[in-house]
Amino acid sequence: MKATSAPCHFKARASFLPIAMWVAFFSSAEAASLDFKACVETALGQNPEMEVSEYRLKQAEYALAESNANRMPQVTASFTGTNSNNAMNVFGMKLSQRDAAFSDFGFNATSAAEFGAGNYEYKPDDLNNPGSYSDFNSRLEVMIPVWNGGKVSSYQNQAKAMIKAAQHGDKAVQQYLTYNVYQAYEGVHTARAFVSVAQQAVKASEAYVKTTQNLVDQGVVVRSELLSANVHLSEAKTALEKAKTQELIAKDNLKMLMAVDPNMPLEIGPRVDVSLPANSIGELTTMATTTNPKLEAQREEARSSRAAIDASKADQYPSFNIMARGEFNDDTVGFDSSSYTVAGIVSWKITDFGITSNRINKARAAARQKQAALRSQENQTRLAVLKSWRTLKVAEKQVSSNRLAVEQAEEAQRLIMKRYKNGVSTMTEVLASQAQLDKARADLVQSIFEKNIHKAKLRLEAGVMSIDQL
Repeated sequence: MKATSAPCHFKARASFLPIAMWVAFFSSAEAASLDFKACVETALGQNPEMEVSEYRLKQAEYALAESNANRMPQVTASFTGTNSNNAMNVFGMKLSQRDAAFSDFGFNATSAAEFGAGNYEYKPDDLNNPGSYSDFNSRLEVMIPVWNGGKVSSYQNQAKAMIKAAQHGDKAVQQYLTYNVYQAYEGVHTARAFVSVAQQAVKASEAYVKTTQNLVDQGVVVRSELLSANVHLSEAKTALEKAKTQELIAKDNLKMLMAVDPNMPLEIGPRVDVSLPANSIGELTTMATTTNPKLEAQREEARSSRAAIDASKADQYPSFNIMARGEFNDDTVGFDSSSYTVAGIVSWKITDFGITSNRINKARAAARQKQAALRSQENQTRLAVLKSWRTLKVAEKQVSSNRLAVEQAEEAQRLIMKRYKNGVSTMTEVLASQAQLDKARADLVQSIFEKNIHKAKLRLEAGVMSIDQL
C-alpha cells in the first residue's frame, strides 16, 4: 500500500481525537486532509461497532471471572429475629440460647405431686403453653466447594473459549470496518474521477459551442448545429452536477463510518493501492480457511458449546461440599450464646425423570449446530474467495481494455473534430464521438474501482485486512 502520511495520525484504537479537538481540527479555513490510515484509525476509535465488540469481549471475561469465583468458598452472613408461642419452637429457642430449665419441661410442685399420685396423663401447662418467646440469631456460614461433577472446570473451559471467540470477533470487526472504510475512501476517489470526466466533457462541449459559433458566423454550418452543441453543453453541465453530488454522498458515507460530524469539512489523502497477500487462488483459499478471524471466532464458539455439554453432564455425578457455621442466639440483640456446626455434604441425584438427560441432549444439539454452521461458513468463505478472484481477473483485463478504448476514443474524437472544422462531418457525428469518449473514460474509472475493491475483498476473506497488515 502506497500513501503519503497525513498531518494528523492516530496511534491506537482508544486514543482517538476527542470531540473538542475534532471541532478545532475541522474549523480551519481549509479542511484538513486525512490519509487512509488516519481514516481507518478514526473509525476504529469512534465507530459504535467497535464498542459493541469491546463489550462482547468484556462479557466473556466476566463469565470466566464468575466461573473462577465458583471455586472459592461462599461466605454468608445473616441475622434472624423470631417471636413465637409454638411449644416446640420456644423450647428450641431456649436450648439454642442455653437457657432451658426444668420448669420448661413442666417440672414444678404441681406436676411432681400429680406424678407422685400416679397421674401419668397430667399435661404440664408450662410445657404445652409456654407463651410467646423471642430469639435473635446472628449467623456466619461458609460453604466450601470440593467436587461438583466437573461443572466449574467445564464453565471455565466454556468461558475461555468464548474469550478467544470474542478476541477473534474483535479482529474480524476491525478488518470488516477497515474494508468498509477502504471502500468508502476509494468511493470518494472514484467519485472525483467521475467529476474529472464530467469536467472534461463540459470543457469539450464549451469548445464545440465556440467552434460551431465561428463556423455558423462563417456560413460553413447551419444554425441547428449550434443548437445541438448548446444542448450537449447543458447536458454535460447537468452530468457534472450529478458527479459532484455523488462525491458529496461518498464523503458522507466515509464520515458516517468514521463517526464524525457530517457537517464537518473533510478532505482525504492520496489514493491507496492495495496489494494481494498471495498470488495464487490456492494460497488465498488456504489463508482464508486458516487465518480468517471470523472463522476462528466460530471455531472457538464451537469449542465453547462442547464445554457446555460437559457442564450439563455434571449433574449426573455426585457432589461434595463442606459447610462450617458459627452462630449466636439471644433473647435480645446480642452475642451471649455461641455455637458452631461443621458438616460434610454429599449429594447424588438418583433421578430427575429426564431433566438432566434432556439438558445434555439439548447441549449436544447446540454443539452440532455450531459445527454445522462453521462448516457452512467455511464453504461460503471459499466461495467468496473464488468469486472475488475470478471477478478480479476479469476486472484487471477490463482495466487494460478500457485504457485502450480511451486512447482509441480520444484519437477518433481528434480526427472527427478536424473533419468537422473542415466542414466534412456534422455536429451530430462530433457529439456521438464525444459520447463514446465520455463513456470510455467513465468505464475506465468504474473498472479501476471494481479492481481495487475486489483486491480488498480478497484481503478481507483471507483475514489480512487490518491496517497493520496493509
